Amino acid sequence: MALLAVAATAAAACGGESKRGTLSDSVVTIPSVPTVTVAAVAPNSFSGTLPCADCSGIETTVALFSDTTYRLRETYQGKSAVPAVTMGRWQHDGATLTLDGLGRTVKFAVKGEDSLTLLDQSGKPIASSLNYTMVRADSMDMLREPAPYTGSFTYMADAPTFRECGSGQTYNVLMTGGYKALESAYRAAKLAPGSGWQVNVTARFKPRPNTMEGPKERDVLEIVKYAGPEANPDCR
Repeated sequence: MALLAVAATAAAACGGESKRGTLSDSVVTIPSVPTVTVAAVAPNSFSGTLPCADCSGIETTVALFSDTTYRLRETYQGKSAVPAVTMGRWQHDGATLTLDGLGRTVKFAVKGEDSLTLLDQSGKPIASSLNYTMVRADSMDMLREPAPYTGSFTYMADAPTFRECGSGQTYNVLMTGGYKALESAYRAAKLAPGSGWQVNVTARFKPRPNTMEGPKERDVLEIVKYAGPEANPDCR
């Protein structure tokens, strides 16, 4: 112990040179256990064909966005050629990715940065020889095809918005496509200015135009078809 004390005193007396001395070189840094960060999970998209109880497989793609929203596309092979697209919020605890949508929760085990493996409803591995894994795409699939969405539409001062039910996120609405029919129905409802009106629409997400204010990475919504008013008490 006395020798260590003398050595430490001598190193301190050398000023800046002590950092390059024998004591400094002998320090061993133990690397931390690598973890998958949120930045590694999103923004990214993962795809795969998951097992199906009453069809030949479910072609599945999930797009994870940095604002903790997701879009999930599922096509049931042999049952319908029309994919179902839903939205919601995702959470990640370093090991498990949870998709929380309207009336549905899906859990995946996060395997490194390149794959997700479907878990059962309790968050446990599925005991099966079937493949429940989706892999990360080289380039992100934004899932911008037309799909049914439910949300609260608001029109005020030429700034229409749509608050999507599953995610609770609000998006600017383009005044193109089937927008006029939606605006006409909103006006006919004679709501107070700025009031939200829950509706069902077929719509698609599009990149934000350069002429529109707001964050460029945030999509805007284009109405394809106004389907009618909706009443979903589970909306975020």
